[in-house]
Amino acid sequence: MTRTPAPERHVLVVDDVMLNRKLVLAFLSRMGWQCHEVDGGLPALDWLASHPKPDLMLLDISMPDLDGEAVCHQVRAMPALAGLKIVAYTAHASSQDSERFLANGFDEVLIKPISMQRIKEVMHDLFGL
Repeated sequence: MTRTPAPERHVLVVDDVMLNRKLVLAFLSRMGWQCHEVDGGLPALDWLASHPKPDLMLLDISMPDLDGEAVCHQVRAMPALAGLKIVAYTAHASSQDSERFLANGFDEVLIKPISMQRIKEVMHDLFGL
């Protein structure tokens, strides 16, 4: 019996701190994701405009050029990116912050520092993986 290969899934990780990007990229690549990274909100919008839509975007909230909430707002206004899952990837851990992120278009919230277990939970919630 031959197994059908799992569909290739792509993630864009947006964070201005390289160490944060490398950690989450290591976890996701270990889970079989094709990983792409940029270091800010404006580069994220540029990347999205010039590449096929990824399945998932992990989006840091606090970035110097354009914060994650503004990026999420702009992405949600683009019909070509409808259905893109966006996860707030942040150190802002209050329940009010998380509620605001979810109310403003994010699909899930990952609190830094992250763990492999928490990423697996989010992937299960969003994709059934």
